[in-house]
Amino acid sequence: MQQNTWFTPEGIEDLLPDQASKLEHYRRQLLDGFEASGFELVLPPIAEFTDSLLTGTASALAVDTCRFTDQESGKMMGVRADMTPQVARIVNHPVFKEQAVARLCYVGEVLKTHNNKAKGSRSPIQVGVELFGDSGVESDIEVISTMLNALHALGLDNLTLSLGHVAVASQLMKLAEFDAQTSLMFIDILQRKAVPEYNDFIAKQTINAKLQPAFKGLLSLCGDTEEVLKNAMPLLAGLSDEIDENLSRLAQINDYFKIASTGLIIHLDLADLRGFDYHTGVIFSCYAADKKLYRIAKGGRYDGIDAAFGEPKAATGFSLDLRSTLDILKMPASTQKITVYAPIVADPELALKISALKESHIVKRFYQASEVKSGEQLLSKSTGGWIVEVKA
Repeated sequence: MQQNTWFTPEGIEDLLPDQASKLEHYRRQLLDGFEASGFELVLPPIAEFTDSLLTGTASALAVDTCRFTDQESGKMMGVRADMTPQVARIVNHPVFKEQAVARLCYVGEVLKTHNNKAKGSRSPIQVGVELFGDSGVESDIEVISTMLNALHALGLDNLTLSLGHVAVASQLMKLAEFDAQTSLMFIDILQRKAVPEYNDFIAKQTINAKLQPAFKGLLSLCGDTEEVLKNAMPLLAGLSDEIDENLSRLAQINDYFKIASTGLIIHLDLADLRGFDYHTGVIFSCYAADKKLYRIAKGGRYDGIDAAFGEPKAATGFSLDLRSTLDILKMPASTQKITVYAPIVADPELALKISALKESHIVKRFYQASEVKSGEQLLSKSTGGWIVEVKA
């Protein structure tokens, strides 16, 4: 018996014409903006061998990666769950060897093994940029600027930029000489923002008196960037050169965008450890304040992500899920062309007329005259050749 209704797997959806056109409009807006900023488009394959797809820091994606056996080689393959590791492989291609700084952008569908409604579709359409070869604050600023410009291109304003720096917490763990198990517990508690549990945890640790104020106050270092940096100085300044450099970098980013992006709200959370297993420095997210603080884009620094494929490079980038973001984007202003119907007739003159009309119209072929409704335009042959007329 024929099934009347076919369902796609949970979290995997079709995009019907209106949504598909909307997505294509904004996809083009984003890629044109990236190209205008010097980022070159690359298109990695949808699937590849897992020994490259899940190499190095990308091993954390194993649980999200759909895998199967390649019938040609017998090797295990995977459908990408994230495009960043693929771009890290591509940047080690000889074509990029002469570039001191490589700027790449990408767009494509990825697939997750599990559906997580809180994080959007199981088959996101990932769009993003990666910048390789510079470890300075300037590349952090460039990528964040590119992200903000991309969101403005989507018609989004009233943005909030959320900053963090995973190396602050990692330096504190190093200074306190936490062992591996204690470090994992510390990271887990911070990621869950479990304040009472965190206070109990810190109270049970043997921490140098000089470090205790930093640990006790870490969770409170969240809010307006300038205020957080001001409060962080007596707690963190001077503990290590690395922490001082981290705070200085965040201050430079804040100072830049306070001037360059009028109206942008900048937020800082020094206890934010999102992506701690692969990020190495500054992390950032962007929210639309008038969209119930929906996180639209996220990124950060992940130096050495390409180490498995060649010489490790400094790297930073950002990405967004365009499929999930469609819900908060306006339908583009109508650019719908007028439709003209044309018969299927073997006539060179008709072919030329259709070709010319397609510059400014949609030309749809019809098989029966009854397909063209009254008031619609169609091509008819007259003594003067093929002309457009309105069906009576």
